[in-house]
Amino acid sequence: MATIPTHTSKTIYISYMCDHSCVLAAALRAHGMPAEVLPMPNDETTTAGMEFCRGRECSPCMVTIGSYIRLARQPGFNPKQAVLFFPTAGGFCRFGQYEVLQRDILDQLGLQNLEIMSPDAENSYQGFGQNPTRLRQLVWQGVVAVDLIQKLLYEHRPYELKPGQTDQLYQASLQRVVQTTEAGGGKQLHLAMQDIAEQFEALPIDHSKPRPLIGVVGEIFLRFNTYSNLELIRAVEAIGGEVQLTTMMEWFYYTNWVYLRNSRTRGQRLEWGKTWLTDLYQHYHEHRLVKPIAHLLRHKHEPPIARLMNNIRPYYEPRLGTESVLTMGKAIDMQQNGVCGIINVMPFSCMPGIITAGMATRLRADLGNIPWLDIAFDAQGGTNITTRLEAFIYQATEYQRRLETTHTE
Repeated sequence: MATIPTHTSKTIYISYMCDHSCVLAAALRAHGMPAEVLPMPNDETTTAGMEFCRGRECSPCMVTIGSYIRLARQPGFNPKQAVLFFPTAGGFCRFGQYEVLQRDILDQLGLQNLEIMSPDAENSYQGFGQNPTRLRQLVWQGVVAVDLIQKLLYEHRPYELKPGQTDQLYQASLQRVVQTTEAGGGKQLHLAMQDIAEQFEALPIDHSKPRPLIGVVGEIFLRFNTYSNLELIRAVEAIGGEVQLTTMMEWFYYTNWVYLRNSRTRGQRLEWGKTWLTDLYQHYHEHRLVKPIAHLLRHKHEPPIARLMNNIRPYYEPRLGTESVLTMGKAIDMQQNGVCGIINVMPFSCMPGIITAGMATRLRADLGNIPWLDIAFDAQGGTNITTRLEAFIYQATEYQRRLETTHTE
């Protein structure tokens, strides 16, 4: 069984999925739990994971397990003083079985004393730490802040006049968000976002030649993990596109939506009320953090989850769950708001990804034949991704021209 300690003197290790992992560790430290983020995965990570996996697992599984195996093999590592953090979820995705496989592999390595901390999406990740509500609130503020500075990064970097300057500002902004989160967030995080907005506003950029806007949707790990997706966003930018990336906050809002629906179905009024208040709180702080940078964002901010669910009802029943509902719902919303192409990223053999890819033809037909590219990653690297992206960006550029012609007629 997964363990959810309310307090621990052991170090909690978090695999590096994305930069949001850094604010999670900072929030845990703010609540008295030592926490560290493991290094960005590399080829050694993948090799370690594949050594113990059987080949039927998806690439995020191999990469995550590989990160923890590398940690356990470090000289002087004491499993009795460590906890591995890995959230889980139910449903049909193999993600819900990662923790079971990890436990089996760790036991094979003689690490029976190494705990795994697995908060569950089933209850919208409620209930860990000595003060779970405050901890969850702090994590949420940090996650939203990282989402927002990433929006600034992807909207500014393709148009920067001094190469590398946007990346430098983003990294400095990320460190500011992490430090402020560890200090307790709240008003100080809001002030930090104001300072970050002023610095991005001062960046020298040139928007005279708009690039085709490419929406990146799909499996959450691969969207964010730059090692596993072969630096997809930079590759799109290098060929001439601009990326709009689906946010992390979307997943949290979706878990709220699912828990609200399930609580109402089961007649659990108290649970429904608690989750409704949680969702209200999250929207409140999201709006507070968005406000300082709103004037810098050229693209429409995040839609309500209910709208995404309504988007896909003609194609797929939202109650069936999986990431497919978010991927398709968000793709439709992006097209309605000016995106010129959709990239659906997925692990090789991923069921939600396959469902989305299977529905893509029908979706495209109803979305003006928007260019659509499905990319499956299998942890083996890639040889033709650049060629595929070049053809895709050409199609997106032509789609952009069609839109501009239609708007001027």
